[in-house]
Amino acid sequence: MNKIKIYILIFIFTLSLADNVMAVDGPASIYKIVIRKIELCDNTSTIASCKNPVILFSGTSDAMDIAATEAGAAAGSLGSLANAKFGTSYTHLQITMNRAMDISGSAVDGAGTTCYTVNGSVGTHSLNSDGTTSSGSQAETTLFAATVATNHTTALNSLTTLTDTETAGTVIAGDTLFQYRKALTTNFTMTTGIIPTVSIAFGTATAVGAAGNMTSDCDGTVSATLGMYGAEPDITVTIK
Repeated sequence: MNKIKIYILIFIFTLSLADNVMAVDGPASIYKIVIRKIELCDNTSTIASCKNPVILFSGTSDAMDIAATEAGAAAGSLGSLANAKFGTSYTHLQITMNRAMDISGSAVDGAGTTCYTVNGSVGTHSLNSDGTTSSGSQAETTLFAATVATNHTTALNSLTTLTDTETAGTVIAGDTLFQYRKALTTNFTMTTGIIPTVSIAFGTATAVGAAGNMTSDCDGTVSATLGMYGAEPDITVTIK
């Protein structure tokens, strides 16, 4: 059995915010994501471009609460490598997800204040969300990943549809999806015998972000670089 563990420790949500250098990402008790597509890319690919992709999964996954799984446990099993070509070396993985996520959690903003997600204050495709300093008021809300910008890492871009193509490193306001490419730690080549399957496991100890100085009540005027957003979970993709 061929088993490859791909540790994606810097994922889609680690976005550089100039006014967020002192912020500390925090834990999520609820973190619901929807995966739309998973693809393998062959050895002509780069971080900026997935070449000759093989679709492992395409559609709309159930909303998976990755905070409800034990650390390292698979939140869901998605996809099959049945379409991979025998003898072809695959070097990159590309994942497409909804930018909107239902999250409950907290994070320390750029001023050192702990801010909690709050009901009734949601993010948008171009804005972050307000929060609250009251831990007792923490509630599930909608936060968004991938802030609008043209200078992201080329591993990241937003999409309008699953068949859309956008410039690597660019996230456009209004786009509902985002895409991320990651080099595999070990190249994968399909061989005769057992067809592997793909599973994804998550950890959410640092999966909520609070950008900039959100003021003493965490209820400032939000923007693309101020407020609460979906931050980086730990992700393990296993092909076995």
